[in-house]
Amino acid sequence: MIRTREFIAFAASISIAAWMALIARSAAAQARDPAAWGSDHVGKPVPNFTSGDECLFCHRDVGPGWPTNRHGQTVRVADSSSPAVAALLEAPQFKRLGGEVGFLMGGRIQQRFLKPSAGHGRLDLLSVRWIPSKSGADGRLAQLEQPQWDSRIFGARCAGCHATAVDSAKQTFAAVSLDCFVCHAEPPEKHTTDGSLAILSPRRREAAAAVTSVCAQCHLRGGVSTSSGLPYANSFVAGDNLFRDFRVDLSDAAIATLNPGDRHVQENVRDVVVLGREGVTCLSCHNVHQQSGQKHRDVADGAICLNCHTADSKKTRVRYEVHSKTCDY
Repeated sequence: MIRTREFIAFAASISIAAWMALIARSAAAQARDPAAWGSDHVGKPVPNFTSGDECLFCHRDVGPGWPTNRHGQTVRVADSSSPAVAALLEAPQFKRLGGEVGFLMGGRIQQRFLKPSAGHGRLDLLSVRWIPSKSGADGRLAQLEQPQWDSRIFGARCAGCHATAVDSAKQTFAAVSLDCFVCHAEPPEKHTTDGSLAILSPRRREAAAAVTSVCAQCHLRGGVSTSSGLPYANSFVAGDNLFRDFRVDLSDAAIATLNPGDRHVQENVRDVVVLGREGVTCLSCHNVHQQSGQKHRDVADGAICLNCHTADSKKTRVRYEVHSKTCDY
């Protein structure tokens, strides 16, 4: 009897091992090479593009909300009445620096001070930063020792996600913040009569991998361009395959170490570009132009929701903090 039980247990263990191996082989067979499709602009000159102001002349449904849209305000003109700039101006030791600030970058986690650099298409970054209060009270200035302007950091680390038409070789940009070109590329002239010619047009059915590439160029943190070594894509243009040059670890082990926000992004990117699960992209839940959460609220519950929400209710959010080596916080 004992030997029979031992044999059954042994056979079961073999069956389980074989089943797990089958699953692993099946997953490997389903995995795709993210770089296998499409083309890119790696190392090529930045294309000419139409200014967003010209776009908004016709796209008046977008225009009213764009001046306050978070994508359009990744870098914004500094207002002396903003808490961050006001704090600099009120501190005697930083008053002169406060007067030099031309732009702000960042949001709820931290804000950075910028000024135009001596070179065209460059910004200098101040070492002092502003940490907004999570409670709604006044924030605080941080990293106060030896304040200085740095002319290298913005181009080497920030420009790829906070500016438009970035030249990786020169580490310069064509326009501060994100212009229409970042997500839509330069549309053909005939797009005025045939909206389906424009990338990410509501009249066009875009491949899931192409949509993911557009969003991932900024939201997929922790990767690196293999051609430039920079933490952002090299001359990416909407419609390109981001993953022909941009590399990030999308393994289960790497994703498990991330905070829920970044994990949510990387899981969806992996599902689309590696596993071929094309039913859900960023735009399934997020309405970029209207900055509305309605699509997010309406989407059906799924495993990916549990990164940021509890299993009990989507109204209850998991508490977590975001840290980024690239963004230095």
